[in-house]
Amino acid sequence: MDDSLLLIPMLVGLAGGLALFLHGMTMMSNAMRAMAGSQIKTIMARLAGNRLSALVTGAAITAVVQSSTVTSVIAIGFVSAGVLTVAQAIVVSMGAAVGSAVTAQIIAFDVSYLALVLTAAGFGLSMWKARRVASLVGTVIMGLGVLFIGLSMMSDFMAPLRTFQPFIDLMASMSNPLLGILIGAMFTAIVQSSTATLGVIIALAAQGLIPLEAGIALVFGANIGTTLTGLLATIGQPRAALHTAIGLVCFKVLLVLIWLPLMGPLELLTRAVSPIAHGLAFADQLAYEVPRQVANVHMIVNLTTVLILLPFTNLLAALIVRVVGQGPEQTQEEVTASELSPVLYELPPLALAAARRELSLLGERVGDLLDAAVPAILADTPVEIDKLEGAEQSIDQLHAAIVGFLEKLLEPGQSPDVCRMAIDLVEAADYLESIGDLVDREMIPLYQRHAESGAAMSPQTREGLRAFAQAVSQELRQALRAVAEDDQDLARAVLESKSQVRTLERAAIEPQVQARESDAPHWVLPTALERELTESLRRAYSLVRRFVRVGTGLHGADSN
Repeated sequence: MDDSLLLIPMLVGLAGGLALFLHGMTMMSNAMRAMAGSQIKTIMARLAGNRLSALVTGAAITAVVQSSTVTSVIAIGFVSAGVLTVAQAIVVSMGAAVGSAVTAQIIAFDVSYLALVLTAAGFGLSMWKARRVASLVGTVIMGLGVLFIGLSMMSDFMAPLRTFQPFIDLMASMSNPLLGILIGAMFTAIVQSSTATLGVIIALAAQGLIPLEAGIALVFGANIGTTLTGLLATIGQPRAALHTAIGLVCFKVLLVLIWLPLMGPLELLTRAVSPIAHGLAFADQLAYEVPRQVANVHMIVNLTTVLILLPFTNLLAALIVRVVGQGPEQTQEEVTASELSPVLYELPPLALAAARRELSLLGERVGDLLDAAVPAILADTPVEIDKLEGAEQSIDQLHAAIVGFLEKLLEPGQSPDVCRMAIDLVEAADYLESIGDLVDREMIPLYQRHAESGAAMSPQTREGLRAFAQAVSQELRQALRAVAEDDQDLARAVLESKSQVRTLERAAIEPQVQARESDAPHWVLPTALERELTESLRRAYSLVRRFVRVGTGLHGADSN
């Protein structure tokens, strides 16, 4: 039969096997992320520590998401948000490289005979929905089984390549490692996963189709190809994100430049630490030895390069910033919701944490507007009122960004806990935005209408309203702290302040006794401005209470 006719089913089988391999990785990743849950936030909190902790964190996150590319992109997103420095993000990417090497070690084991057993056992355990952790463990096991089925399928369908002359010629040309690097980089850039590339390399090696030197060149190419996704993730991001992506490229390029002249010693070292088969035919010997050798090469070059470059990461970051430049300063509009990077969707707990931080920023803007508007109204200073024009627009923009970001978390298959928290944060953002609307669309127009009538506010009422407004503002700030820190005790303190705040409200607009020169003292009712302003502040305080309840999960607390 014509070789070209044999090539078609082989490519179809290879594509199907690769799809199963990637699907198994996705199943494992999703289940492990769900099991990690809020612990992800604890892991990421270590990023701001020293270089060693950032390195370990990068490896740990890669173990969870099963992709060094995703970890690197997440680090770039954190740099964009200002959570990480460029140097810290580079170290995290180095840790991700070590984590991916561990994944390569796992898939290099020949456990294809257990693949169906793992899939069946994992499926059975995953159906135990009454025990969430057990079900997720089952999904991880099933994903591992599917991964090995895909790996075995790729290996089996590649068997005809042993007699396919164009492929034999291609492997012979791998004596020039630059070709292998180019092929590995291009394939990794297409599938956007260095682990998938390593899976294909190991599948080829399991059929005895590639020698170790070709495997080394392909591993080098896989390391370089994985940087493309990071570069793409910087589109539309601040210049610091580009600095981080270039740092990742520099790390991978330096890895290749360090080891390319040392391929001979690297090959000897790899053979020395890898299992050796004796008495087998050449192809069978390659099939036995090379898969493990490829995984060991990946581990050796990644780990040693990390150890070599780790002390110089600050210097590397500074050099990149100097060469690339800081870029133009961002305007207020450009920094709106800067922490809400789409890359965080890969780790929902981190996405929720970022949304909570932006919610605090939204609350601060609302509080600043309230603190500026009410004193200006009470002092009757139109100039100060005019300065607030446009402030509510920035609040609306940030509110829309937060709500839009959280809505994208509510996708099918998302965990109920994540969905519930996302819904709560959207509701909390709505309450804050409503307070901003009260100030901009009610209090300020109210002042402007009554200012035209020339009605004066009595000093006693002015002081009462000022005290009431300060109390509302203070409770808003306390509520923001409670939600930012997820502190239910502080939230309860805000809710328990109701009686004191209500007392100040009543004191602000109670009828006053004034003495007249020619008559007995008489009662003076508060003006329409005073009554309506008090009502607006009362509703603002009510919104603060709703905000702190939903933001901290106190749904059953007193809602009056």
